[in-house]
Amino acid sequence: MNTLSARCAFGLLALTAPVCAQNFLELPVTANPSAELPNYGLYPFAYTNAHVQMFFDATEVGSSTFTATSISFRYDGPLPQVGAPGPFAIQRLQIKLGTTTVAIPEARFASNLSSPLTTAFDAPVTYLPDPGSASPHPWGAPNGSLEFVFTTPVSISIPPGGWLVADIAMTNNNFFMFGFAHTILDGAATTGGPLDGTAVAFGQGCGVTATAAPATIGSAGLRAPGAAQFVTGTELGANAPVFVIYGLDNTQSLFGPLPYRLPGTNCDLLVSVDATSLAFADATGALDSRSFANALVVPADPAYANLVIHEQLAALAPGANSFAVAFSNAQTVTLGSLTPLGRGTYVVGNGSDANATLATQVLPFGYAVRLGTQ
Repeated sequence: MNTLSARCAFGLLALTAPVCAQNFLELPVTANPSAELPNYGLYPFAYTNAHVQMFFDATEVGSSTFTATSISFRYDGPLPQVGAPGPFAIQRLQIKLGTTTVAIPEARFASNLSSPLTTAFDAPVTYLPDPGSASPHPWGAPNGSLEFVFTTPVSISIPPGGWLVADIAMTNNNFFMFGFAHTILDGAATTGGPLDGTAVAFGQGCGVTATAAPATIGSAGLRAPGAAQFVTGTELGANAPVFVIYGLDNTQSLFGPLPYRLPGTNCDLLVSVDATSLAFADATGALDSRSFANALVVPADPAYANLVIHEQLAALAPGANSFAVAFSNAQTVTLGSLTPLGRGTYVVGNGSDANATLATQVLPFGYAVRLGTQ
């Protein structure tokens, strides 16, 4: 007997409470969630660790005031059964529920909350993989392993212009140990949100030693307001400290006209030094999206559309030259735009860290969700 059923049964036996009426809200309402939805999402169950925030406005919830007692997901279909039969184990699954008045969610998880959320579920769980090709799959299936009954009911009142927020943190999902399984969830994409910009490389880098390949800059993530762009790089030296340089100009700097060559070297400063952050290359000398110190997060404000930023990496490299620094080549990043959503749904997610403070992906997407209410 689940927690909600136990509470209801106790009330009936004691004759001290009315019959518990279990009702449901199926989200997102305008996508017709009783039917198979046209898209799918990978968060959170298709990762070993994940942190996800799901946002629904009052229209897509179907009610602005209610008390939530459970949350259910369903697998995407129709797909044939594949992979290990399970069950799979998650060391810890945390589900928090609440609301926010933030107009447009962005890549920083904390920035999306105007007040603390309520922890509704926090426990280890086991679940089963996609059972086969039914369309649509039942809510919470199979065997209710995708239904999570809340420890304590959560009272929700979505403010005008606000969102319902479901925040999910998942630690050590072991399904990868058993082989691939369809752990993708049903949902519906919509239009709008951040649209990617561009990154164009220029100039030439220098090596961390006299014989090393030149350090090289790159770009990952989403180059747009409300999203996170990650300045990546290679050939930076194993575990080397790396300064990420952001500039508004690539023709002039405090040192004079650009490019500025460090005396006695073949290393060029290619961008103005208007802001910097310190990151660390990994053991292969690379910098990637797992290091949040090299992230450029732009507020979710359409005013930042088409903003141009020049970027370069400076690795501390004692063997490089008398300055002990190796510059990468540079890149010019032009931010894309932030456009109105076609439906009041949004997802902010990170697929590598349950405690992540920064998302690697933001999507105009709505998961198929069923909330138990009373």
